[in-house]
Amino acid sequence: MRKILFFFFSGSVVLLLGLMTFSCNSLGCSGDATFSELPDTLNLLPLPTSTEMDVRKEVVYAPVFLDNGEKRPKGQRNSPLDQHDYRFANLDNVNWESASLKESDFRGVSMRTSHCNGADFSHSDFRFADLRWSSFSHATFSYSNMAQCMLFRSAMNDAIANNCDLRGCNLFGLKGHRTNFRSCDFSNALMKESELTESDFSHSKAIKVSFLISVFSGSRFDSTDFSYADFTGAGLEDASFVGARLWGVSFRGAHLQYASFRNADLRGCNFFGAEMAETDFTGACNIPEHLREVLVDGKATGTIFYNENAE
Repeated sequence: MRKILFFFFSGSVVLLLGLMTFSCNSLGCSGDATFSELPDTLNLLPLPTSTEMDVRKEVVYAPVFLDNGEKRPKGQRNSPLDQHDYRFANLDNVNWESASLKESDFRGVSMRTSHCNGADFSHSDFRFADLRWSSFSHATFSYSNMAQCMLFRSAMNDAIANNCDLRGCNLFGLKGHRTNFRSCDFSNALMKESELTESDFSHSKAIKVSFLISVFSGSRFDSTDFSYADFTGAGLEDASFVGARLWGVSFRGAHLQYASFRNADLRGCNFFGAEMAETDFTGACNIPEHLREVLVDGKATGTIFYNENAE
């Protein structure tokens, strides 16, 4: 009888430990409750340069009214006002420093090399707008629709752009130090060679986004869904990915010194050649085998190398 009880007890302990291990590596992600849906990689908006002209025209020419049902009056370059329609206006090199243009329509507008530091564009529509080489530092874009616009080599330092739609946006070379990008959707955007240090992307979504060799030192990506994004060669020193979902993300050659992945879901992540120093993976789940092997008290230090063909 004692032997039976002993084997029963031993088997129960083994089963419990197995379940705990399985839970930690597969199902125990604290972010499971944060993400109610699987990452959608099929219904993604393409970049503006990959969009058919007919689609662009349909978006730009579609009638859009104010919340009260009224039509926006035609906006003038020399008189920036809230709730106006600036479509088809020539706004290249415009100087709207500290202007208020809330709830305005900029769909398809050409606004290149503009000077809009400190301006307020909250709740505005910038779909397919060309905003290349412009300065929007200290500007406000909260709750704006900026899907498929072009912010190539523009500046958004210290800007407030929370709750924005930036899907399919060209953000190549964007400079946005200390910018608020909380609760935004960057899915399928291009953010290669950008500099966004000490910025806040918490609770945002960025499915299949290219962040190649961008710099995000000190930025926060807490509770984000960055599944299938590419951070190859990115500077992520002191960055925080606490509770993030990072399925299939590439961190190849990334600089992850003192970064935090606490409670993150690392299913299918690639850390080949990534540089780490006290990089924190405490509580993370689906940690790749090649990374688990080098963890000491939940942290990793050194450059990660392994046989990729064996993964």
